[in-house]
Amino acid sequence: MAKIGMIQLCGCSGCHISLLDLHDQLLDLIPNIEIVYAPIIADPKEIPDGIDVFLVEGGVRNEHDEHLLEEIREKSKIVVAFGTCAAYGGIPGLGNLYTKEDLLNTVYSTDTTENKEIPNEEIPELTEVVKPISHVIKVDYILPGCPPCPNIIKDALLAILNGEEPKIPQKIVCDECPRKKENVYPKEFKRPFEGKPDPERCLFEQGYPCLGFATRAGCGAKCPKSGMPCRGCYGKTDAVLDFGAKAANVLANSGEHALKLPDKLGLLYRFCLPAALINRKIK
Repeated sequence: MAKIGMIQLCGCSGCHISLLDLHDQLLDLIPNIEIVYAPIIADPKEIPDGIDVFLVEGGVRNEHDEHLLEEIREKSKIVVAFGTCAAYGGIPGLGNLYTKEDLLNTVYSTDTTENKEIPNEEIPELTEVVKPISHVIKVDYILPGCPPCPNIIKDALLAILNGEEPKIPQKIVCDECPRKKENVYPKEFKRPFEGKPDPERCLFEQGYPCLGFATRAGCGAKCPKSGMPCRGCYGKTDAVLDFGAKAANVLANSGEHALKLPDKLGLLYRFCLPAALINRKIK
């Protein structure tokens, strides 16, 4: 029976909820595992030795996160970056656009805050930037997604427990999307709430900045199917070095009107700014 550990760092617990969303399919996993460390089922004080697989949700935002990761790596045979925040930094990584001082002042010095003093007692020091966990320790596998779909989690865990390589999708969201494509570039870009998109045609070709062409598959193209452009929550495929650069290249081929897109940095790096090439040397 494999010993499993789970933890949440700078994240929202969504990945753990997605695991619980397996419902009765959890029965396929439970006979093979013993959960020895997991805040979702207890309040553990110490990380035990000899953990076979450790699922780490969330990125690194403070010194305590770094300390925990080093201990987890020392005590675990396999460490999995569980979800996009752990793998690429996630939405919290957009905080890297500001200094930690600016962030703290914004949070604690607003007009609605009664005590405008920044806490400084018994609180771990924030790191200068949010980091993917691979910037701190060696990671054996990633399970991307915000959150990963339950079936992706189940299949990957079963493979790892059987000593096999987990099969993470290598195609892109466009490959899963049933919308009809004519392989043409849009003549202009619109915001998601502007106009009424054709429910059968490719959103990108209709001028909605859908990033399915740069995003790893695995979600079943849920957002495009429902009429919302893909925002890239599964991150890049293994064939791409930088998600934002790949997406920017495609958008640039659409013409000068791509320059008019609002918040281009937020669009291109919403889920993966800390893992961008420009941040590779940050430790």
